[in-house]
This record gives sequence, structure tokens and C-alpha cells, in this order.
Amino acid sequence: MSLKAKAISVAPRVLEVKKFLSPVEVQHLISLASGIKGDVAMGRSTVSASNVKNNGNGDGGMDASKKVRGANGNVADARSSTGGWIHREQDAIVDTIFCRIADLLNVDEGLMRDTIPGVEEEEPSLPTHDRIVEAMQLLRYGPGEEYTAHHDFTYPSMENRYQPKRYATVLMYLTGEGDIVENGVRRRPSTGNDHVQEDGLQGGETIFPRAITTDYHDGVKVEPQSGKAILFYNVLPDGNMDDLSQHAGGKVEKGVKYVANVWIWDPIVN
Repeated sequence: MSLKAKAISVAPRVLEVKKFLSPVEVQHLISLASGIKGDVAMGRSTVSASNVKNNGNGDGGMDASKKVRGANGNVADARSSTGGWIHREQDAIVDTIFCRIADLLNVDEGLMRDTIPGVEEEEPSLPTHDRIVEAMQLLRYGPGEEYTAHHDFTYPSMENRYQPKRYATVLMYLTGEGDIVENGVRRRPSTGNDHVQEDGLQGGETIFPRAITTDYHDGVKVEPQSGKAILFYNVLPDGNMDDLSQHAGGKVEKGVKYVANVWIWDPIVN
């Protein structure tokens, strides 16, 4: 599959890839996120525990039986969506999407797999003792819901010898402007009945308020489009955090927005 990335901002570094997901892949992820497949636990979205006050139980209020890699966090008013998590091993379609993310980043897809304790590898071990990617997060935003401006990076503890950090984010849009999700199925508004007004998705742009381009110095907005992905870097080439990578999920005015995102770490997931 040929991927064509277009730079839409250089500070922060933001790349857009249209048709990153096929319609079949989009529908599969929506089916998981909407609950019709029944095997993904969706609940109130959380934010990183390092950015909000911990609630005292150390796990963001999540039931221990529902913990997955990347799921720890705390509920906060800054984020009003509904979310759930799926591992690469969920099924063949999800595995294929993770492989494509590795291609986009030009990294070995083996780094995105868990090693199995006690099982010897046929090939020499990769230069990490853990995978570099979190579980995929599925998100649903209804009318009035949003995610205010924030950063994806967190500052590791000084005691952590690896100093791991989220260096890149891949955000995939499952619904676009005008799309309707009904009973877990995405479709466009019908045009045959003039007496029925269907409210497809309006709003929900991804906003980089500090972005700088050759044309604008007052931010960049990315419109949701089904199947499109954006890749942006949270860390500068010199290893420092990129403050300009601050971004927000704009308020959904009408309809429902579905997105999926994956965070990539260096050198390992913390």
C-alpha cells in the first residue's frame, strides 16, 4: 500500500495522510467503538495521570480487570468523550493497521509487538525489552463533547533510566463531516426525503493553536475525514518536548465523531 504524506505544519511537525484506512477498516473500528461487537469496554475517557491530580487509588478509577497497556489515567472535565482500548492482537484487521503505522513511521513493526516470556525468538532480539506502542484508543464524541488544548507528552521520572516519552501520535478519523453512524454503521445523509433533516457530523476539528506554516502563524485546523490520518511529533529532533505540539479536539456541534489514536514511545512504553 502506497502512503502519501503531506506536511500541513512544520512547527509542530504535522503530516496528513488521506485514505490511510480503507472503508472496511473504518467500519470495523466503528463497530468495535459503537459496541455492536460487544468485546470492547467503552467508558468515560481519561487523561494522563501526570497531568491531573490522582484520585488516590493510583489507577485513574479503572477497574483492574479492564486494564490494558496505555489505559491508565484519570477522568477530567477537559475531556468529555467516551473511549475504549484494543490491543494489536485484537484481530487481523487491527494487526494490519498497526503494521501500516509502522510503515508510516519507518520503524520495525516487530517493535510494536509484545515479547512472550519464556519463548525463544528465532531472530536476534530487537534493541528493546518492551514494545514501543500503546494499545489503540477508540473514541466517540457526541454533540457538545470536546477535548481542550493539551499535550500528549509526559515528563518521565528522573529515576527512570530509560527516560521514555511519547514522541509521536497517529490520529485516525473514522467519521468525517456529514457522516452519520446509525446502529454502528457509518453512512452519508440520505437525500431522497426533503421532509427529513438528518444531522451528520459537524465540528470536531483537530486544532493546533500554536502551529506555524508558511501561510499562517495563528494555528492550524484539521477537518475530520473518514479514513484520513495525521501523524504529529510531540518531541523535537534534539529530544526536548515540543511545546508547539499542543492540540485540541474541537467541540462536536452535531452528530457523532469517531476517531482512533495510537501513541508511539521512545525507547519503550512507560
